[in-house]
Amino acid sequence: MTLEELQQWAKAQIDNTAKPDVRPDIGISVLQLVDELEQLHDRVQSLETRLTTTTASQP
Repeated sequence: MTLEELQQWAKAQIDNTAKPDVRPDIGISVLQLVDELEQLHDRVQSLETRLTTTTASQP
């Protein structure tokens, strides 16, 4: 399952369109986790860029 599919599933839970068992609380938790994962990904990219810049500037 991709992150996009996971987000769609979570939104279906929140919108009460999921079948057979509707669990908006799980959907909200999944979307929060996806947001945190995206923030962590951005942070890793930032750190990698900084590391590359620092390493390249050293003799």
